[in-house]
Amino acid sequence: MSFFGIEFILFFILVVVLSYILPRSIRCLFLLLSGYFFYGISQPAYLLLLFAATIIDYFIAIKIGRQRGTGKQKLYLLTGLVLSVGLLLFFRYYNFFNDTIRSLFTGLNIPYPIPSLKILLPIGISYYLFKKISYIADVYRGHIEPERNFIHLALYVSFFPEIVAGPIDRAAALLPQFIKNISVDFTRISEGLQLILWGCFKKLVIADRLGLLVHAVYDQPLQHRGVVIALATLFFSFQIYCDFSGYSDIAIGIGRVLGFKLTDNFKQPYLAESISGFWKRWHISLSTWLRDYLFLPISYALMRKIDQSKVAVKRADKWAYVGSVLCTMLLCGLWHGANWTFVAWGLVHGFFLAFAFVTKRVRIRMVRISGLKKLPRLHKGIKIAVTFLLVSFSWLLFRANSMADALTLIVRLCSTPVMQYRQAGGESLLLGISQVDFIAALIALVFLMMVEYILEKKNIPVYHLLRGRPAWQRWAIYYLIIFAILLFGIYEQKMFIYGQF
Repeated sequence: MSFFGIEFILFFILVVVLSYILPRSIRCLFLLLSGYFFYGISQPAYLLLLFAATIIDYFIAIKIGRQRGTGKQKLYLLTGLVLSVGLLLFFRYYNFFNDTIRSLFTGLNIPYPIPSLKILLPIGISYYLFKKISYIADVYRGHIEPERNFIHLALYVSFFPEIVAGPIDRAAALLPQFIKNISVDFTRISEGLQLILWGCFKKLVIADRLGLLVHAVYDQPLQHRGVVIALATLFFSFQIYCDFSGYSDIAIGIGRVLGFKLTDNFKQPYLAESISGFWKRWHISLSTWLRDYLFLPISYALMRKIDQSKVAVKRADKWAYVGSVLCTMLLCGLWHGANWTFVAWGLVHGFFLAFAFVTKRVRIRMVRISGLKKLPRLHKGIKIAVTFLLVSFSWLLFRANSMADALTLIVRLCSTPVMQYRQAGGESLLLGISQVDFIAALIALVFLMMVEYILEKKNIPVYHLLRGRPAWQRWAIYYLIIFAILLFGIYEQKMFIYGQF
């Protein structure tokens, strides 16, 4: 069910009204059934998979809680992890790895009889499995107690605003909210509706409109030159940001209207001053999940294998960090999809992070020698610009349809000087769309950047931006955004980019 269909609007209104009317004793059950309906209406067969996986984790967590301090505790944890990761590997990566092995065998003229399977990827499987993994891991670590109420645990896994594409909330943050009394709070509801409106604007007016330009280039890489490829790549940087942060805003806004506080997922990531800073602002619920459940365990395991003598401590820390961050980002890339372009994208980010860590002292010395330390605003602007360009370059790998297309785009991007482009007569920077669409995209993009800058400077969420303003000003802006959505929104592309992950 799409967030933008009339059926969802009716569904959402009904859920909101009944969730406030129904007594607390059955409200969670109602929200659970609503989540199952939202999820199962498009893929009813996989609703059984979601339900079965939740039952397994329910009993495994209880077993872990009962076996604390014994060897069986780790056995139950490993059982839960193997089952969750196994499901993810089968549904998302079976054909990917199977086809890769077949290609290798074919190249060596060796028969390979294992066939590919026609597997329909369950919606949101990466997100709800990550929530399940974090839940049993936190129970194992003693951070939370096993949830004895199955309805609450099932609701945590299948809460409908975030089951398709996050945020990946932790059980410790969301489960306690299910047992609280929720009263009608018009301020909170207003904030939620503002988030929903802003998310719809970012998705329909900016992301999907920029998508028209991006698709025209990336779907035909041989038809375009370097300057146009660079422009399309910069546009994709904003397309994917507005698409995904737009979804997060809508999901978090729905949660606020229902009375729940979901994890903030974005904080002006393109104003980050480093790649590590970018990951602290981009898809925050995933980046913190990767840190807590991949990076830190891998780093700890590597540190145990490296000599920890006084002489080797700093070197051990360095190589443990480099190895951990490369492994984590490789798995992050693979998590995004069964395609080598995603693996390359993850490794590029891993390289960026490792390089920044290894060269930190050298870069600090260069800044001091160059005199940039005395010009903090210029230094900050340079860091933001460099970080944005590096991130945008990595998005080229992410967006390319294949590694062959990615290499073609990179070669044509780097081999077409500006003067050669002008002498050849150039290419229309409209990228095959109408001038109205192009100008509307640029205006919306400038408006977005202005809002992002204000939010960064004031360090406030978007729903505080109009706080304290006269009512006529607030409503004038609301109507202006609604008018822009109705007039300039693109309604043919309802699927969110991260909805496929």
